Amino acid sequence: MIDLQTLIADAKDLEPLPQSTTRLAGLLAGEDWAMPDISRVIRLDEALTGRLLGAANSALSGAREEITSVEAAIMRLGAGSVLALALASSVRKSFQSDLPAYGLDEGALWRHSVATALAVELARPYCRRSIPPQAFAAGLLHDVGKLVLARHLTPAVLAVMHRVQNDDGFVGFEAESAVLEVHHAELGAVVAENWGLPESIAVGIRFHHSPLEAPSDTGRLLCNLVGMADAVASRAGAPGGGPDPDEEFTPAHAERLGITCEGFDGLCEAVEQRLEDVLAWYE
Repeated sequence: MIDLQTLIADAKDLEPLPQSTTRLAGLLAGEDWAMPDISRVIRLDEALTGRLLGAANSALSGAREEITSVEAAIMRLGAGSVLALALASSVRKSFQSDLPAYGLDEGALWRHSVATALAVELARPYCRRSIPPQAFAAGLLHDVGKLVLARHLTPAVLAVMHRVQNDDGFVGFEAESAVLEVHHAELGAVVAENWGLPESIAVGIRFHHSPLEAPSDTGRLLCNLVGMADAVASRAGAPGGGPDPDEEFTPAHAERLGITCEGFDGLCEAVEQRLEDVLAWYE
């Protein structure tokens, strides 16, 4: 089949993030980040500053008066959204590629990724658990490993994966592991680590299909949020593709996040209503 070390090397070979983005991610991953430090990093990136102010002044953000400073924009959008915006500006082009192996047309992976991050952002009123800022970034990047794995999913490999699914009842990421010894979420974590992103974001990517395997309570919460947001995105008209069915909302999600089935349906509706406006932020 495919050499595991080749897959890992490819994961490490993706174009690096701008230094300002990794610096911002590192700062916001801590609980004691300071506004002057964050705004200083953002101001060094003129394009990001423009997108940040544009997002803060959009109708979607609920701004009642014009926001003209980076500090006010951060306060308006929140730390998690600011980090997702910074990351999105760096990865948008590669995420818009088509991935035929996953059944994704051009732009579909990007749409799913933004919808997942948006679901994390909108989840707060529906959940009884707090939303870590890193969850926004992990939601946006949760499928970055598909960019790596899709290069190697030839028709022959896909045929074996489908056979494993049919014969053994595996879902997609399990079939990837069975056939290739690694799945897209694990490769995505390698990408995040190689980009110098905080460990918490890499954990959120690595275990979003298997939250109970995350190494801490905080990590399990983060991964449950990303896993639920993945399901919301698919239900809201932005499926992530793959040989397995769309992620489903499960009783386990409900129990761990304190969200009801009615709340999940409301979250799906909220994401569907706001997705097009959020996608416009990144144009």
